[in-house]
Amino acid sequence: MKKVLTTLSLLVTLSYVVVAQTWKWPEDRATAEEKNVLYTDALKMGDYKGAIPPLQWLLTQAPDLNKSIYINGAKIYDNLAKVEQDKDQKMVYVDSLMWMYDMRMKYFNDSVKVMNRKVFKAYKYFIKDYSKAEWLLSMFDKTYQISGANVMDQNLLAYMNVIKVNKLAKKNLTDEQILERYDNITGVVEAKVKALEQKGASTAKILKQKDYVDKILTEIVTIDCGFVHDNMGPKFKENPNDIKLVKRMFSFMLTGKCTDSPLFLEVSKQLQLLEPDFGLAKLIGTKCLAGGDFACADQYYKQALEYTEDGTQKAEVYIQLGKMEEKKHNKPGARQYYRKALAADPANKQPWVLIGDLYYHSFEECKKMEDMVQDRLIFIAAYEMYKKAGDAKKMHNAKSQFPSKEEIFTNNYEKGQSMAVGCWINEMVKLDSRD
Repeated sequence: MKKVLTTLSLLVTLSYVVVAQTWKWPEDRATAEEKNVLYTDALKMGDYKGAIPPLQWLLTQAPDLNKSIYINGAKIYDNLAKVEQDKDQKMVYVDSLMWMYDMRMKYFNDSVKVMNRKVFKAYKYFIKDYSKAEWLLSMFDKTYQISGANVMDQNLLAYMNVIKVNKLAKKNLTDEQILERYDNITGVVEAKVKALEQKGASTAKILKQKDYVDKILTEIVTIDCGFVHDNMGPKFKENPNDIKLVKRMFSFMLTGKCTDSPLFLEVSKQLQLLEPDFGLAKLIGTKCLAGGDFACADQYYKQALEYTEDGTQKAEVYIQLGKMEEKKHNKPGARQYYRKALAADPANKQPWVLIGDLYYHSFEECKKMEDMVQDRLIFIAAYEMYKKAGDAKKMHNAKSQFPSKEEIFTNNYEKGQSMAVGCWINEMVKLDSRD
C-alpha cells in the first residue's frame, strides 16, 4: 500500500509541478505521502476546500517538503478567492495566498519569480482597496528593486496603475517620485524589447503596454513641451551626460509631440552619443534631412548603418541617403544608393520605382532635340524600372511617352533593336513604341 501511495504521489505531483525537486520527507513519511496524495487528488478534481486539511497538515509537519506544496497551495487559495462572495472569507483566502508566496520564498528562495507572482496577485485583489494603496506601492517598489529586467510583463502596467492610485487617491507622490518610478518601468521595457529583437521575436505586445504606461503618466503628470523645456532643459544643460534625464526628456518630448523643437534634436544627438542605436540614428538623420542639413543627415544615416546588420533596415537607410542625393541634384549618387538598397533587401521594390522616377524626370535635362527617338529612350529605361517594381500605373505613364511607330520608321530604327540611353543614365534598352 505504501508503495502504491508513493507512486501515486509522484505521478500527481509531476502533473502539477513543472520542475522536479528533491523531496524532504518527515519522520512520519507514510502519513506525509498519504496527505500529499489526498490534497493533490482534490486539487486535480477541483475540490479546493477538500484539499485544505491535508495540505495544512503538510505545511505544519513538513514545511520544507517540496516547493510544490506552495505552488499548488497558491492555486488552491487563488481559486477559492476568485469565487468567494463573502468579503471577509475572501480576504482570508487572499491572505493565505500571500502567505504561500512568502513561505515558498522562505524555504525555496527563487525570490524574483515568486515576488513577481505575489505582487501581481496582490494587485489583482487589492487595486480597488485604497487602504492597501501604499502597501501595494511598497510591494511593487521592492519587486522592481530585486528583479531588474526580469520583472514579469504583467507587472509593467500594473505598477503604473498602482502609482496612479497613490497619486490620485492618496496624494502621497510628487511628480519627481512618479517620474523616478516611470523611469524604472521604461528601463525594464527597453531591456525586454532588446531581448526580443535579438531573438527576432515581435515587440508589439510589450510596446503596446508601454503606450498604456505613457498614457497613464500623462494623466497624473502634466507632460508637455513647456514642462520639458522649463523643468528639464536647464538640468540637461548642466549635466548632458545624465543618461536617465536624457532618456526621460527624449521620451517626454515624443509623448508631448515636441519633435520640431531644436532641443529635441539636441537631446536626441546626446542620447545617440551615450547609447548608440540604429533607430535613433535614423531618426536624427531624417530630422536633419527635413531641415536641409545634409552634412548632419549624412553623418547619422551612415552611423545608423553601423548599428544594424538587418538588410531591411539597411535598405531603409540607403533609400533615405538616395533621397538626400536627389535633393542635392545628384542623380547618379541617388541611383547608387538605391542600388545599394536593392542589394541589401531584394524584396523591397521601392528602389526600382525611385530609380524609374529619376529616369522619367530626366527628360528635360537630357533631351538634345536632334533625334526624338533617341531622346525618348529615357522613358523606356524608366519603364523597365517600373516593370521590375510591378508598378502598372507608372509603367503605363512611361509607355505613353515612348516614340511612335512613325517616329521609329522615319528615323530608320527598328523595334527591338538595342540602343544606348545617354546623358547620366548610360543604360542599354530595347527600342519599343507607344502604339
